[in-house]
Amino acid sequence: MDECFDHWLQEVCDGVKRNDAAIDEVEIDHSGELHTFDATDMRLLKDAMEGNRFVTSFVFRYITIDKKTAELLTTMLASSTNAITNLHMEEIQGGEGTNAAALALTLNPESSIKSLCLIGNSIDEANSKAIGMMLKSNRALSELRLSQNSIGDDCISHISSGLKSNRTLTILDLEGNALTDASVSMICNALGHNDKLEFLSLDFNDFGTFGTRAIASMLRRNNYLKELHLFGNRIDSVGAAALASSLRQNTSLKKLILSFNNIGNEGAKALAEALTVNHTLTHLSFPSNSIWNEGIEAFGDCLPKMKGLEELNVGDLFDTPAADSLLNGLKCNTRLSILYVQLPVCEDYTVDDDEASEGSSQCSCSVSPIEKDIDFFLRCNKSGRSLLQSITPSPSSLWAEVLGKANTNQTPSGVPDVLYHLIRERPDLLCNTR
Repeated sequence: MDECFDHWLQEVCDGVKRNDAAIDEVEIDHSGELHTFDATDMRLLKDAMEGNRFVTSFVFRYITIDKKTAELLTTMLASSTNAITNLHMEEIQGGEGTNAAALALTLNPESSIKSLCLIGNSIDEANSKAIGMMLKSNRALSELRLSQNSIGDDCISHISSGLKSNRTLTILDLEGNALTDASVSMICNALGHNDKLEFLSLDFNDFGTFGTRAIASMLRRNNYLKELHLFGNRIDSVGAAALASSLRQNTSLKKLILSFNNIGNEGAKALAEALTVNHTLTHLSFPSNSIWNEGIEAFGDCLPKMKGLEELNVGDLFDTPAADSLLNGLKCNTRLSILYVQLPVCEDYTVDDDEASEGSSQCSCSVSPIEKDIDFFLRCNKSGRSLLQSITPSPSSLWAEVLGKANTNQTPSGVPDVLYHLIRERPDLLCNTR
């Protein structure tokens, strides 16, 4: 018997029972030492929660729950009188905790719980069946995180079945599981029928070309998904080309993470060309993808035609010709305001810590003068350089003149005030406003 834990739990339950507004979260965390949360503990918590309207979040970590305890947990969570909106269960031994949470949201389809996080619980097929049933019947849950659960083909089939008919889920996190090409195909088939999901993470799984092709096919049909994370899989140039092709048709995706794959130069080229057509995607990240000068130069060449991209993370090391290409592309691009690059170290110039700022090219050590020029154009974009393109007619000399003065007279924040110098050069613009 852990007397310290029992005393602490009694104090927490007393506060919950008093409807203390200061207690809005109950966290049962036994990190570092597995604890058995038995039926007596759960009954104490369940009784305290009756009539409570202030506790909105429950967190259980590193505990063991048996069948009897799980039944009490289900009853507490399914109650229509509580105000719980967030349930987080991490490293719960056995499958009873997962089943209890899923069953509660199945029994009460209008449950107040909006976010369910089941992390590191080794979900098996029986658990996944319960989750699938929950997704089919529940009409309130908007966020489901199932990361680090060793979910594979057998489990994902039940979850995918639930996704087909679910109309409330907007966030699905499947990071760090064992999803293969077949698993991803099942998910994508389900999302072809889903018009609500906006965020999907498949980071750190085990799919390659065929799974990526399934994702690309889904993106052509699904115009609701806004954010897609594919970090750390086996996506090659063929898979990247398939994604690029789908981006030419997709009109909803705003953020795509492809870091730590193997798309290579050809994959980078395909993505760059696709973004001259797609003006919806605003954030793209693909460092550590075996990309060298050729792939980076493709982005530099295409930057003038990119009308939507605002943040780009290329990450990989490349040489001066590629950096020159990015710089030349930026001169005719007014949207991109954040660029993460890693250039070879140049001993001639070092950026001080106070020079680095959000909305500029970033480097942890020494950088070349070219990157300083890139940094300037990014800052200009962030401060409103696009205003220059809206002037009709626009004298050819105005561009260089305004940018030159903005560069010489930067604000204390380090961001060139393009708008200020534009008005100084063209005060007649104010006269034309009504």
